[in-house]
Amino acid sequence: MSTPVVSPGHPELLASIHTEIAAGGPMPFARFMELALYHPCWGYYTAVGTPARIGRGGDFFTNVSVGPVFGELLGVQFAEMWEAMGKPALFTLLELGAHRGQLAADVRAWAGRDRPDFNAALHVTALDYPGELPDAVTGCIFSNELVDALPVHLITRRSGKWLELFVSVQNGQLTFAPGPCSSDALREEVLRLPLPDSDGFVTEVHLEAGRWMGRVARCLRRGFVLTIDYGYAAADYYAPHRKGGTLLCYHQHFSNSDPLVRVGEQDITAHVNFLALAGRGTAAGLALLGFCDQSRFVAGLLEKAGAAFLENLSPGATSQLKTLLHPELMGWTFRVLAQHRGMEDTQLSGMKFAKEEALA
Repeated sequence: MSTPVVSPGHPELLASIHTEIAAGGPMPFARFMELALYHPCWGYYTAVGTPARIGRGGDFFTNVSVGPVFGELLGVQFAEMWEAMGKPALFTLLELGAHRGQLAADVRAWAGRDRPDFNAALHVTALDYPGELPDAVTGCIFSNELVDALPVHLITRRSGKWLELFVSVQNGQLTFAPGPCSSDALREEVLRLPLPDSDGFVTEVHLEAGRWMGRVARCLRRGFVLTIDYGYAAADYYAPHRKGGTLLCYHQHFSNSDPLVRVGEQDITAHVNFLALAGRGTAAGLALLGFCDQSRFVAGLLEKAGAAFLENLSPGATSQLKTLLHPELMGWTFRVLAQHRGMEDTQLSGMKFAKEEALA
């Protein structure tokens, strides 16, 4: 049986990348990832007329694509946030990386049915990366599986030194080429991270995720930031056994580790360093409310929702809930980070079972 031919990627996007490399030399992987995912004409997420990326007919599943139960439970959490803020007349839910808006629709449907008082105050705004963030948000800034798709730098340790991995061209093909770090910011971050000292180690540095969190913090006047994604605390992220890093690509529900093929036609992701992300939020004026895996988060919200919520679930919704909770499916894969501004002494039900040492 012949091996299927793997597409090199979108022709126009590849031509643009080759032209940029020819003009400026090898590009940092973060720049390559930015173009592959977010080029305004041909990026994986941004190209006009792209097929559905999420769900059975796309490349991967998300919490949202599992079904509406996820949005209903988040609605419980958002309503509790609104109550903690004193039930303001306007509660803005700013969803970043909203894709086609299914989560907002699920939250709206739940609120309209079960919490009309909250629904009357709820104002939903959706923005895709890298959209311009509004000023002075009062409410909650929420993202689900966005940060894992923000551009990352790749670094590798060779002969006792940390080098950056650049994307270059050799014999007309994209390839990786090591070199000195491309910026002072990257060099400084490499010095701060708890990196192992073993040669051959490859991993990611999340400068853009840190900048993104800084922008999010600055646009929140009062309320909460809730970030859901797959990732680790720093000690796990850079553990010696994770010598190949966390970068993965997804195409038609299969994963691979080669981002230099199917350029613009496959998703590229890297797990989130939640300790670094929370630290950038703290530096920008946010305070930590809690951090836990999704299983604990959902368990806290189920307790808040009460027995009636479970009793009224259909068989299909019960199956969705099991997927969200199961440790081998989504329950332990995803992490939830809750931060706030101006909401001291607030306790969120979703963080009731969080462990204080979870981010260490």
